[in-house]
Amino acid sequence: MQISAAFRRSLQPLFWVVAIAIVSLAGLRGLFDPADKTRCSSLLNHGSWLDSERTHWQPKGCMLRTYDIQHITTCMSGSRVVVIGDSVARQLYYAIVKKVLPDANTEGNRHSDIYFQDPTSGTSFEFYWDPVLNMTKTASLLTGSSNRVLGKEVQTPTIFLVGSGLWYLRYPEWSGGVERWQQVMENLVRQMGSSRLEPLARHLFISPIPTVNTEKLSEERLHTLLPVDIDNMNNYLRDATKDTPVSVPFSWNKMREAAGNQTNDGLHYVEKVVTVEADVLLNYVCNNRVPKIAPMSATCCYSYPSNHWYQTLMLAIFLIWLPVGYILQTYYHGHPVSRFFPSVGILHSFAVVAAAVMYMYYADRTSLFAKGSKMFSAPSSIYLVFLCLMAGSMTLKRSEKDQAFLNRDQTDEWKGWMQVMILIYHYVGASSISAIYNPVRMLVASYLFMTGFGHFVFYYKKADFGFNRVASILVRLNLLTILLAYTMNTDYLAYYFAPLVSFFYLVIYGMMYIGHSHNHNPLFILSKILVTSILTATAIHRPLVLGSMFKLLHFVFGVTWSAAEWRFRLQLDVWIVFIGALFAYGFTKAQEVSITTHPQWSVIRKTSIIASAIGLLGYFSFAASIQKFEYNHWHPYISWIPILSFVVLRNSTAPLRNTVSTFYTFVGKCSLETFICQFHMWLAADTKGILVISPWVEGVGAWTINLALSTFLFFTIAHVLSGATGELSDWLITGREPKPKGRPAVQTVPLTVVTNTSDKEYESGAGLPVAVKRQSVMVSPIAASAGAVGPATLKSLMEASLELGESNAITSQAGRMGQKIEVQLPNDHSKGTKTGQSPTSAFGKSSDSGSRDDRTQDGVVLQIDASRVGRVRSGGVVASAAPPSADAFKRLWMQPGWKVAIFFTVIWVLNYGST
Repeated sequence: MQISAAFRRSLQPLFWVVAIAIVSLAGLRGLFDPADKTRCSSLLNHGSWLDSERTHWQPKGCMLRTYDIQHITTCMSGSRVVVIGDSVARQLYYAIVKKVLPDANTEGNRHSDIYFQDPTSGTSFEFYWDPVLNMTKTASLLTGSSNRVLGKEVQTPTIFLVGSGLWYLRYPEWSGGVERWQQVMENLVRQMGSSRLEPLARHLFISPIPTVNTEKLSEERLHTLLPVDIDNMNNYLRDATKDTPVSVPFSWNKMREAAGNQTNDGLHYVEKVVTVEADVLLNYVCNNRVPKIAPMSATCCYSYPSNHWYQTLMLAIFLIWLPVGYILQTYYHGHPVSRFFPSVGILHSFAVVAAAVMYMYYADRTSLFAKGSKMFSAPSSIYLVFLCLMAGSMTLKRSEKDQAFLNRDQTDEWKGWMQVMILIYHYVGASSISAIYNPVRMLVASYLFMTGFGHFVFYYKKADFGFNRVASILVRLNLLTILLAYTMNTDYLAYYFAPLVSFFYLVIYGMMYIGHSHNHNPLFILSKILVTSILTATAIHRPLVLGSMFKLLHFVFGVTWSAAEWRFRLQLDVWIVFIGALFAYGFTKAQEVSITTHPQWSVIRKTSIIASAIGLLGYFSFAASIQKFEYNHWHPYISWIPILSFVVLRNSTAPLRNTVSTFYTFVGKCSLETFICQFHMWLAADTKGILVISPWVEGVGAWTINLALSTFLFFTIAHVLSGATGELSDWLITGREPKPKGRPAVQTVPLTVVTNTSDKEYESGAGLPVAVKRQSVMVSPIAASAGAVGPATLKSLMEASLELGESNAITSQAGRMGQKIEVQLPNDHSKGTKTGQSPTSAFGKSSDSGSRDDRTQDGVVLQIDASRVGRVRSGGVVASAAPPSADAFKRLWMQPGWKVAIFFTVIWVLNYGST
């Protein structure tokens, strides 16, 4: 179904209104619940199980860390953990101990005190049996009057937890029942929360009265542990601890209620459930004490770290410098300060990129948005794949003309459906499933195959090895990645796709550049591919090479990259890039000999189709039969089989070759942005979790609603961001301005002015140019101001235009800065100009413009400010005649060496500040 351009334009405001509304609603949570900015309350009170096995607990709005020995040691090295209470409290105590001492003996006298100490960290774990909290040692611990407990020196505990209440229900005759328990709890809360010179503990907890599974309780317990009494006691405990330093993890009861049959006696739950209870306690205590480095995958009861200076600098540029530039360029364009800002068109592109980066920053580096953990679910994965297959099949479009082999629409579609599969793979957390992980590795290899194929074909046919092309590609690939690396305070290599493609692009460029005058010699080009592949593979596999390179980068720039991780990424796909280059060479040679006209072409085609079908079936059978770690050894040598098979089958018939899905091509056109932005915009914690932008939705359907809203927002922003980063990258390298949006197209007049006037005459505007020549490219802000465009040029253009007779000059305003005049020059003039050139050659279409449609090119509009600083507007492109000092700076910027020097200087300064 075709959608008109007008209809698409009318939808854009609606999309942005919906997007802004979603972000606003998600962000307003901080206003309605300011007391839970770190989500400690959510951790202690709310949550649900992610899996039917009851091993992954999801607190509301945050990500739970599964604590291990390393993290516990970092948090509590040399600390003291004290637990007092009954058998349920003892079970929790053992769960904490076994996280640090997995071989700890949990057998022995169950109604006795227990003590463990980690010999490595010195952390002590103490349990005191006192189910009704009436023993002398409990009173000593609560008052701090005892100097020794269990023969050990006393120090302030990090965790102090009391668990009691069940014995008051089971034995009301001698314990005093619920009324006595309430008195004990009142005194306990008062003692634990009282002000004292030495605090009782860093973190104080009272365990809620545990809920029970009445179906599995013994007869005796069934008549004494009544659910209504347990609920009343917990309600009392909630009120008694309100506005006190004592915390009650009521989420433990939610775990038990949802755990169902994960108990043998209806009261004590299995170890895996109690271990998650221990993790809730440890997340509350330790999440703010472990190192706060990316990925920040533990967000419960977590305060995000303060910004480094370079993060603040990035945000200041986005929030201060950018709005100031808009105001100056829009309302005070003649002000001298405005020369330090680019044009409005570039500021608009910059604003789009800045808004997207800031959204990702506030989404993934603050507690403003909720985060959720990932848990693989086969039904959810199949559901998402089915939806995407339906979207692709419903948007199929067949070209009226026969398209070329691996045409642009086809490669965009290829990138699109691969990106969709990778996104689903990340969203559902399928990395542990070998049958899914293995084919996804092949999808990444396919991107690199296209890198080798596309760049080989370009350099083989065009032989354009200029700096601008290389720089444009590298900036386009890395601009967003570098901005995010410093704004998010994370590792550049963590966004592995852009560095990976950049590395192999440079390898292909170097291979094609060396001896490029002989590239059409078959023996030479094949030898280059072979030698380059061997040298590249050797450099990757030799630890000394990458290790030395990364040490040098650390010494010069202060970056700390993992050579082992980068080697793993490179060696997985080291050969597929060169296979893509070989395939590209074979493809170009087949075109040269018109292989489709060969008498045996029908046999070749059928043989290729059969071989490709067998290759695909064989690959997927093999990939599904082995584990991921074993597959990684095979991948570099077999990934070419499914890729070449797909390429052959995709182009095997005219209908297949000429039919593409507009949904997948849409995604493919912004595949770079979706791959990078998913780290912080669709997912969270650098892909370790998912971003939750619908925190007001709970229960059944919450996951689906959040997925729909976040996906809509994700693709809307990624699509707009793709165009903005392309325009910004192009401007940074070539100085070209983005085309004006929403305005009629007019013919531009790119000019080079040659003058023989003196500097004094040039500055005064007294001299007239000798000749006006046409260029084949549009004059950019930097290029124009770096040339000889000044008031004299504007004066001569005005005089030449006024002599045409058909011109229409309108005086718009006069002021202190001079007179502004707009001149409309028609396309077809019969009179010559003062310089002896015809009007068409001076202001018409350039010689290499081809058969462009003249219907939308009504003429050329020159807006001239005949003041001390002149300006010419040509088709929406503004060229500023800056003073000599600014001209000199921009001339330096147009030199490749200075661009590289400025880039590395900026990187050095930013990294120096981060070390």
